[in-house]
Amino acid sequence: MGTDATTTAGERAGAGGGAGAVADAVRLENVTRAYRRRDVEVRALDGVTLTLSSGMATAVTGPSGSGKSTLLSLAGGLERASAGKVTVLGTDLGTLPEEALAELRRDRLGFVFQNYHLIPTLTVCENVMLPLVPRFGLTLSARVRALHSIEKVGLENRIHHLPKELSGGEQQRAALARALVMRPALILADEPTGNLDPANAAVVLDLLLGLVRADGITVLLSTHSPEVAARCARQVRLEQGRVVEATG
Repeated sequence: MGTDATTTAGERAGAGGGAGAVADAVRLENVTRAYRRRDVEVRALDGVTLTLSSGMATAVTGPSGSGKSTLLSLAGGLERASAGKVTVLGTDLGTLPEEALAELRRDRLGFVFQNYHLIPTLTVCENVMLPLVPRFGLTLSARVRALHSIEKVGLENRIHHLPKELSGGEQQRAALARALVMRPALILADEPTGNLDPANAAVVLDLLLGLVRADGITVLLSTHSPEVAARCARQVRLEQGRVVEATG
């Protein structure tokens, strides 16, 4: 994983924030996430306190097993904290029932994963439309909205292609289009360049940081790549479930 893209100060995604954005996109207050493995408690996160401003790109770094994916899962409402408080876009996630939490994920958050998670039997356009179906159905307006999202990532010539007919970089761009289609305030990207060659990694990262600058979207991504992290406005390093360094 990685990118050979060079960085200037002007390229860094900085504070902005779209209309109606809250000052802090994500706030963790003394958050612990513990698991039981037989009779042993394992703390994936251990007393983490962290605030991420809206309209900014933040990279979470650290060795494997340091808690990067767990932090993103908690911020995305995919897991619940064992202790502490997680506030996302002004909402205390610990107070939400499962149905409301699912609605928050659907309507205000976008997710991008290392392995794309595209439905293999659906075209690019159909994959991108999927998040719209519960609210808009299979309507013309949903298709128009999906096509607009696809155009944002430069895949308008691939709308009828299946995932297997795309390169890895194109599949990740399709996954990003799907994450954008509900016009989220926060995008959570877990190793978004992890399976890509340097050229495609640079393209995907350019798209993510461009969303911060142009639309005020907040991006929180995890990465093992120093080059990817260096292009984000802020870097947070985890080790053994704890924040050991935060810059930017």
